[in-house]
Amino acid sequence: MSRVSDYAFINAKLRARIGIMRSSHLIDEMIKAPSLAEAVSKLEGTRFQHIAEVYRATGDLQQAELSMVEQEIASYREIAGYLPEHSARFLTVLLEKVEMDNLKNALRLWYSDVVRHHMISFRSAYVCRAIIVHRIDYDRIMNAESYQEMSRAFTGTPYEEVFSRFSLDRLTEKGLFPLEIALDHLWFSHLAEALTHLRGEDRKLADEIYSVDVDLKNILMLTRYSYYFHLSPDELRSVLIPMGYIAREADKRRALESDDPVAVIKGIVEGHYPQISEEIANIRRTADDLTVAAENADQILRIEAYLAERRKKEYLKLLGGRPFSIGVVLAYFFLCKNEDSMVSAVLSAKNYKWNEERTREALGL
Repeated sequence: MSRVSDYAFINAKLRARIGIMRSSHLIDEMIKAPSLAEAVSKLEGTRFQHIAEVYRATGDLQQAELSMVEQEIASYREIAGYLPEHSARFLTVLLEKVEMDNLKNALRLWYSDVVRHHMISFRSAYVCRAIIVHRIDYDRIMNAESYQEMSRAFTGTPYEEVFSRFSLDRLTEKGLFPLEIALDHLWFSHLAEALTHLRGEDRKLADEIYSVDVDLKNILMLTRYSYYFHLSPDELRSVLIPMGYIAREADKRRALESDDPVAVIKGIVEGHYPQISEEIANIRRTADDLTVAAENADQILRIEAYLAERRKKEYLKLLGGRPFSIGVVLAYFFLCKNEDSMVSAVLSAKNYKWNEERTREALGL
């Protein structure tokens, strides 16, 4: 089949949806709504209609937000059904990221129960139990009384090997952070492999967008975890995603072995992402000075804001690229995720009775 026949129908369909999304005043109308119930009512007649229906039926905001995840899963499956096989397989890997976020939620509840001895029963209802990509028994995760029992919920899945490297003692000592990082690295390895199976223009576009995506994540992790959380070189190496320009240059210049890794990272960043080199240069290494720690936190927030905006621009560029490619599909899912996050944030703000000014400030609007 030709690229035109592969993508003409679905890309036209998605461009229409994107047009509606980008011309919508939904977020603004929700922010201006005087109450949570009235903010929810603004979802009527939009792609969030089902969320409004769930909230009306249950009065449970978290249950309504769970339906947003279920809708996201359904959207991936719907669009994969219109794509050629190699592109549909790539979407399955992207859907696996949704699955991983869901299993992390279940894992955190198990950890709260077994390690921290917190009550989790009322929160377990908000984990998606459906098969997303792999068959995972989420109830078994959350109800397990031991690490071994919990990890058996991943038998026969790609996650099994990661869980075999950990133990309850290690999680009790170090927390969930190392395990969650290991899961993230597993997903990025699946992404890297999936990229190799895309063809022609699809591979070129996806390579470009995810290379930048990984670079931005690595910049944030290296600046945050080297100065702000003071991780050792070995710990820094464990969080660095081994993909993209930043990771390659950090390895070449032995940044993680440096006495001042952020200074080396600044030199790496200047060539590709000069807009944030000044913020990185302003981060200072002091573990005990609360003033310096607060100033570092402000610099990192500025870096996060830039990276979020840069990421958005990279995805929007896909809409002006080749019309018969996977680019429009990737841009669509990015914009949907962004809008989902905004809707969820506004609903949460309304639930806590934040005023319009505070809500806009929190959303960066």
